[in-house]
Amino acid sequence: MFESSQNVLLKPTESWRETLLDSRVMELFFTVHRKIREDSDMAQDSLQCLAQLASLHGPIFPDEGSQVDYLAHFIEGLLNTINGIEIEDSEAVGISSIISNLITVFPRNVLTAIPNELFSSFVNCLTHLTCSFGRSAALEEVLDKDDMVYMEAYDKLLESWLTLVQDDKHFHKGFFTQHAVQVFNSYIQCHLAAPDGTRNLTANGVASREEEEISELQEDDRDQFSDQLASVGMLGRIAAEHCIPLLTSLLEERVTRLHGQLQRHQQQLLASPGSSTLDNKMLDDLYEDIHWLILVTGYLLADDTQGETPLIPPEIMEYSIKHSSEVDINTTLQILGSPGEKASSIPGYNRTDSVIRLLSAVLRVSEVESRAIRADLTHLLSPQMGKDIVWFLKRWAKTYLLVDEKLYDQISLPFSTAFGADTEGSQWIIGYLLQKVISNLSVWSSEQDLANDTVQLLVTLVERRERANLVIQCENWWNLAKQFASRSPPLNFLSSPVQRTLMKALVLGGFAHMDTETKQQYWTEVLQPLQQRFLRVINQENFQQMCQQEEVKQEITATLEALCGIAEATQIDNVAILFNFLMDFLTNCIGLMEVYKNTPETVNLIIEVFVEVAHKQICYLGESKAMNLYEACLTLLQVYSKNNLGRQRIDVTAEEEQYQDLLLIMELLTNLLSKEFIDFSDTDEVFRGHEPGQAANRSVSAADVVLYGVNLILPLMSQDLLKFPTLCNQYYKLITFICEIFPEKIPQLPEDLFKSLMYSLELGMTSYPLNEHHYHLSLGGEKNLPKMSSEVCQLCLEALTPLAEQCAKAQETDSPLFLATRHFLKLVFDMLVLQKHNTEMTTAAGEAFYTLVCLHQAEYSELVETLLSSQQDPVIYQRLADAFNKLTASSTPPTLDRKQKMAFLKSLEEFMANAGLERLEETAFRGLPEAPSGRRVCACADAARAGAGRPRPLSHLRVTAHAWLLSGRAWARRLQTIHEMSDSEDDDVPRLSSHALAALQEFYSEQKQQSDPGGDDKYNIGIIEENWQLSQFWYSQETALRLAEEAIAAAGECGRIACVSAPSVYQKLRELHREDFSIYIFEYDKRFAIYGEEFIFYDYNNPLDLPEKIAAHSFDIVIADPPYLSEECLRKTSETIKYLTQGKILLCTAQVESSLREPSLQIELRLILGN
Repeated sequence: MFESSQNVLLKPTESWRETLLDSRVMELFFTVHRKIREDSDMAQDSLQCLAQLASLHGPIFPDEGSQVDYLAHFIEGLLNTINGIEIEDSEAVGISSIISNLITVFPRNVLTAIPNELFSSFVNCLTHLTCSFGRSAALEEVLDKDDMVYMEAYDKLLESWLTLVQDDKHFHKGFFTQHAVQVFNSYIQCHLAAPDGTRNLTANGVASREEEEISELQEDDRDQFSDQLASVGMLGRIAAEHCIPLLTSLLEERVTRLHGQLQRHQQQLLASPGSSTLDNKMLDDLYEDIHWLILVTGYLLADDTQGETPLIPPEIMEYSIKHSSEVDINTTLQILGSPGEKASSIPGYNRTDSVIRLLSAVLRVSEVESRAIRADLTHLLSPQMGKDIVWFLKRWAKTYLLVDEKLYDQISLPFSTAFGADTEGSQWIIGYLLQKVISNLSVWSSEQDLANDTVQLLVTLVERRERANLVIQCENWWNLAKQFASRSPPLNFLSSPVQRTLMKALVLGGFAHMDTETKQQYWTEVLQPLQQRFLRVINQENFQQMCQQEEVKQEITATLEALCGIAEATQIDNVAILFNFLMDFLTNCIGLMEVYKNTPETVNLIIEVFVEVAHKQICYLGESKAMNLYEACLTLLQVYSKNNLGRQRIDVTAEEEQYQDLLLIMELLTNLLSKEFIDFSDTDEVFRGHEPGQAANRSVSAADVVLYGVNLILPLMSQDLLKFPTLCNQYYKLITFICEIFPEKIPQLPEDLFKSLMYSLELGMTSYPLNEHHYHLSLGGEKNLPKMSSEVCQLCLEALTPLAEQCAKAQETDSPLFLATRHFLKLVFDMLVLQKHNTEMTTAAGEAFYTLVCLHQAEYSELVETLLSSQQDPVIYQRLADAFNKLTASSTPPTLDRKQKMAFLKSLEEFMANAGLERLEETAFRGLPEAPSGRRVCACADAARAGAGRPRPLSHLRVTAHAWLLSGRAWARRLQTIHEMSDSEDDDVPRLSSHALAALQEFYSEQKQQSDPGGDDKYNIGIIEENWQLSQFWYSQETALRLAEEAIAAAGECGRIACVSAPSVYQKLRELHREDFSIYIFEYDKRFAIYGEEFIFYDYNNPLDLPEKIAAHSFDIVIADPPYLSEECLRKTSETIKYLTQGKILLCTAQVESSLREPSLQIELRLILGN
């Protein structure tokens, strides 16, 4: 069973083709939504149905033509539904999901094959909705709403644009330009202050007076809105002709105003110190405008390239090349090199390269900030603007600075002249950026985020050898290195993380091209002072006594942070030098573990040094060097274990940070394991000439270290500790890696540790929140267990596969591991067939399931037989049996052969789409009415109840419509409901197709024939039609008959039967011609008065307001179905039941109501019948 909250794509088999490709089905759902859209809950469910229909794909489509027809009909229905209406809050996310699915799921050749006019209307609609949702999302932010539905919808639509515009194969160049301009303009307008923009304006255009409170924990805009900015940046590239000049103009205008504001304030201070006035509101608006303009510019000009070679976006390159003939290179370089001057003040500024001019606008912001600092106006500056500047410069420098021309087929002449290798422009800008770094570290050392962004810019300048070669030519660089190495202020005031990154940058710079003497001088000035100070401190005779002194602890902390930074600077061409340098420290660090064993923050930092060395260097180490590291790590773990022996670690009130040492130990073990599958060094070749070690007669391996660590960690990982998400995820990542890499070691674990490991895997699988109804069945149903994430559950499933494969290789059927895997077979079987789970886990669960089936084929057959034997409906039994037979259709028993496994996984996908839904119907919705197609109509659990014709909540229709999609049946029956809905909404007549109208005419014809019942026909179920306004839904014939037979048997010969709010049962009893029984119907709906004296008007609000002829305790059995899903209704109906019955009660209620059953009735659940 799939998790319903996920955006599950609909991929039915071809057997559903006739049902789901019928255009009347699609029209029905659009019509349903138009009629119920004002009910927010119902609207969300109907839109979820449409979102699934929008994702229809797979073998259900026989050819491309059928896809085109389906998509065209769907888009036409969508446009008819949403055009000309005001979208409700409850509809925004659903509509955006529909559009996202259409664009994501259907191939481009299908999308472009629909009629041109229709596709054009669809794109226009997408444009309109994107701009509209963007404005509403901005309003949500102004009002600080908790439920940001428009923001979520806006994100989805922007992602859809990103998918569309990146396809240059099916859409000609410029196809989306005008649409991109509209969306881009709308985004900019929403983020600028009035009068140019609408930021912080309420719906009526009035400025919000509430000042925005920014929490220190609030995520930075560039991270929080990164997806939005990436999409808007891409749209800006599509429309570069418009967007780049627009951004330049807006940014230049605002930086000029900012400069003017600061300059006027300075002049006022000089003229009359202390009497200056400043418009803070105007200044704040300027800073916020500049903030968003720089963010958009950064995302437009460059991509975030983690782990990839950064490239200038092709749209930007083409734009610059296209206009290069109009550009004056000298003027462009003059504007670039004059950030202190307004661009418009330089002659010929209109002949500047537009991209470089946009960069110059940002540099001018930086220069205004620098001049304000020199003028002692720092208190007026915005640290956020400072962060934006260095963030942009880092992002830009990665991509443009010293551009590698070999990576491009054609390169812009202004780019290569201004930023290329061996140019004055590149040398100038590197010097400018380096000076910016030094200035920020001096002025903003107390602003940690700004300082961190600044040193990240410095890392960017030196992480590539070509740029580093220019950096080290700057005198400022050498001064910075000396100042940091001597721990001089203000650098020594920087926070520890910033100092760590600064050391990383200084080490990277040391590997630039220098002659031997210069390089030796550099290392002497940067690394040697670190080593000397550290040894001087720890080698003091009285170190044990003075180790807790604040100065000593600061020195130790600074050294450990620096070591982490050195490790982070590791690259394949410097690993030999850095590893040897760090290994000398690691031995001494182990000694510090003893000294600072009662100082957790120092212990954590020591472990972190090992974590970083393993993380950054293990993949480059050959056998002998890796063994050196393994030995050091093993010694570290031994010391840690000794120091923590017997220490109580469980404190349910503690914060996760208090268990940082455990987290770091697990990270260390995981990093050591990574050597097994990420190894860039087959030999110690990179260490040649760097004191090669000898591996002879030494046998410490990664397995030894990791298993020792596991022996240390497993006993400590209690259920309380697993409630900390980060700790929990790292723990399961570790044990999964161990199972994958060393499965043969698992059976060799000590018994207690083996049981702990197996228990951990089971806990991770069964404590997933969506499994609450099946909560921890095999572990005693404990209620205080940690709730695991889907990621943890998936890790556990991934761990099962190698364990089962290990069992198959060992062929030891009596081993503890073999017995454990047999138990896991049932857990995975239940997960796939009976329980909800995140669809992203299906692949991992399927692979584990197949391997376990191969290992335990007999037990698998037993599980299937047990499930089938529980089916009382022969139709459901046969469907499930056929599905399971198809799942394992191979004529040979399943083996670990890869081809067999892939075939099984493909069959499992089909099984999950069919048998799982049939199982859902059978267990929760047995006895529902037959649809015209001959298949059952699927309803939701809280509506699949033994209900009769009486008022019920609108949610019944809602969930019926939603689940109906999953079964795809009964469209004609639901058209009647839509018609009834229109009776109360004369101003909104539904527009049905000719097929739907024909179905309605047929229905009305049948209805007319039944409108004047006579004789026994008046007892037919359904002769009185269901009234939607009363939420009436009759029992099926099967359910009514079953209940009637139960009542007859319980009442006895000539018995008296009362049907309270259950007219379907009354009708069935009379249809059976049981005149020897006295039967009364107690019902609110007066249409049932056609049954004469046997009709008793009944309102549950007055439970004992009954005619005198109805004596107390005068009925042998009472059949009742309380009208509403509420405790009050059940309690009052219970008063009526107790008054009427002599003792026997047949109470028909939903599973939702079962928990509310009136205790005084003393009833018990006997059977789930259905509807």
